[in-house]
Amino acid sequence: AVVSTQSTGMNLKRNSSDEEDTQAKITTLIRQCNYQGAVYEALCATDITVLLETCRMIDPEQLFAIRPPSRETLLCLVHQMTEDLHEETDLKLEYIGRSAMVFQKVIREGHADEELRGQMSMVLRPLLIAIDERIPRNSTARMLKLAVQSILDQI
Repeated sequence: AVVSTQSTGMNLKRNSSDEEDTQAKITTLIRQCNYQGAVYEALCATDITVLLETCRMIDPEQLFAIRPPSRETLLCLVHQMTEDLHEETDLKLEYIGRSAMVFQKVIREGHADEELRGQMSMVLRPLLIAIDERIPRNSTARMLKLAVQSILDQI
């Protein structure tokens, strides 16, 4: 099967056994309570369907509670979830919102170097546009937009 990745616009040839292996690995990681590893594997699959399915299987509270995923992982997560924001909106906004809270903390604590600020800007600016274009009337999205704009104002 050919899987079109929305985040890069590339077509990747992946056979069903690769997809089954990826899903099995993700399921195993979740059973082991390795939620960060599961999200990382889903992001590496470069298939938004795999990512969304993984996020549906994980309580976001568990993923972000003690030690959130790396900033790089969160940037990839936000980037991929920004695509087609009008689909699976509540799930995407939940994960993007929690990622934004991590970014706010990183900035507040002074851990955002120039490279990270640039990466945040590259990922968060398209998110603002996507909110305006795809889900302008969603109240959760409007609150998220304010938080993201605040982050951008600080970087």
